[in-house]
Parts: sequence; C-alpha cells; structure tokens
Amino acid sequence: MQTKIFILFILFATVGTAQGNLQFNQVVKVNNATQTVPVGKIWKVESYMQAYTSISEFTEYPTCNFQDRQHPFLINGKPYYQINGSPGHGSSGIFMAVGNLFPLWLKPGETVQTTCPDNFLSIIEFNVVP
Repeated sequence: MQTKIFILFILFATVGTAQGNLQFNQVVKVNNATQTVPVGKIWKVESYMQAYTSISEFTEYPTCNFQDRQHPFLINGKPYYQINGSPGHGSSGIFMAVGNLFPLWLKPGETVQTTCPDNFLSIIEFNVVP
C-alpha cells in the first residue's frame, strides 16, 4: 500500500512540474507582416483593431480596397474574423458564427498576421519559466 502511495506521489509531483509558469515579457503589435511565436514564448492575442470599418458585412480578402468591410486576420495562414454579432452571412457568402472573441492563445511556432497594413493585433508575450 505504501509503495502505491509513493508511486502516485511521484507521478503527481512530476506532472505538476512538467508545466511552466508564464512571466510577462513584452507587448507585441502585429500587422500584415507574418510573425512567428518564438520558442520559449507564449502569445496572448488581446485585441484586433481594424481601420475604416463602418458596417459589419464581410468580403473576400486579400483586398483592403473595401474599407467599409471587415477584414480577417490570419493564424497559421487561415483567416479568422472578429465576430461579435448574430450568426448570418455576408453578401460574399462567407458564413459567420458567434463566439470568435478574445483572448486567443498561441504556442511557439504558430504564425499570425493581419490582411491589411493599417490593421493590427495587440499581443502580450510571455516567457515560459520552468
């Protein structure tokens, strides 16, 4: 019985120390230049700011010419829209769903960028401390 308890104790102690703690490092501002989360870092995407948007209808990207349309940001090359409204679809046929809210967490090696140069993502970078 004591051997089983000792083994369980060792297992829990090992699992408990396998994760690291997060330590604030810096604030990162990302625009349309692809940036990669560095090794040993974790990024917390806090917000997405888009210039010139006045209506909530979506359009296909990568055009920034329609300044009255929402533009996606890219995570690992896939488009994501900031959605706060009701489910529906835009005139371009892109379907939306409620629930794309911040924060987003990105692990090392993941990439992020906006699709237009005037838009940006506000990110907090953390060091992973053992």
